[in-house]
Amino acid sequence: HTRSLCDWSSDVCSSDLDRGAGRSPLAPGRSGVIACRFEVPGWGAGLLHCDGDDLIDLEETAERRRTGTPGDPPPTATEVMARIAAYLQGDDVAFDDVDIGPACERLGLTELQRRMVDTVRTVPRGETASYREIAELAGHPRAPRSAGAACARGPLSIVVPYHRVIRADGGIGEYGELGAERKRRLLALEGVRAG
Repeated sequence: HTRSLCDWSSDVCSSDLDRGAGRSPLAPGRSGVIACRFEVPGWGAGLLHCDGDDLIDLEETAERRRTGTPGDPPPTATEVMARIAAYLQGDDVAFDDVDIGPACERLGLTELQRRMVDTVRTVPRGETASYREIAELAGHPRAPRSAGAACARGPLSIVVPYHRVIRADGGIGEYGELGAERKRRLLALEGVRAG
């Protein structure tokens, strides 16, 4: 089972949460950003950020201390945190019904990037696809680098299985700040040996 603690604050967004140029995905909207902390044995803690009932970001590791007032996470966050915990404990969990639109909008993903992210969501558990294959399936066969950029910039890792996208030569590739070892571990959880 997962232990959940939700800290919320309408001004939780600060420079250390910003992901670079443009508007931070965590900039609060009308109802404010809520950062819901969850912990899964053997995997550590994570933060699921929500604006109202919209999921907007997932940090797979939550090492920085957050401030806010304790409260209850919105129902969508509670359900998704439970699914992430079940997934990390080895259960075959689907996330294809989770709405990632608000997160993509907040990040300012282009139409091409959104198409790539949506294509990544179609890669089944226990399988992998190369960046080139993602580009081809998205209708842009000459854009494997765009597929890689979309994986690097896209929201809600695990909900969107970026870890299933590998290099064309079978190498593991990158996995953001968490690195190749985290990607390898997520693939192993699904029974895939890569890189």
